[in-house]
Amino acid sequence: MDRRASESDTGSAPARNEVPPGGRVEIADHAIASIVHGAVLACYGVVDMAPRSIGSAIGKRLGRSNPGRGIAVRVADGRITVDLSVIVEYGTPVFTVAKNVMQTVKFQVERTLGMPVERVNVSVEGLRVSPGSAGGATAGRGRA
Repeated sequence: MDRRASESDTGSAPARNEVPPGGRVEIADHAIASIVHGAVLACYGVVDMAPRSIGSAIGKRLGRSNPGRGIAVRVADGRITVDLSVIVEYGTPVFTVAKNVMQTVKFQVERTLGMPVERVNVSVEGLRVSPGSAGGATAGRGRA
């Protein structure tokens, strides 16, 4: 029987009640926004982030990529609040997609940073019909 030593077997497990060294850890809002961006775009039904400002909208039109577009992050008392503006695929259940975004963002941020997420607010700013989708203008064409 192959049995590997666990921390409890060796007695070398670090104490859970250790006092951390002096100092402070700060995580920039744009770093949190990067985590949020990846989590949102991985969600089924989300096709893009919607700009939350005029500058962000102009940047998108000019082809500039901004991972913080459509994301506002606030950290207060060690708790994170995230506001999102998303564009959802036409034909997907919008409420279900938004709820999934909320849960996914909360999970990913808490898992990655170890900080509690107090709130995730999702604003669906638009719907987009993807080329070749069933809801598109080309649906049903091209069949012989």
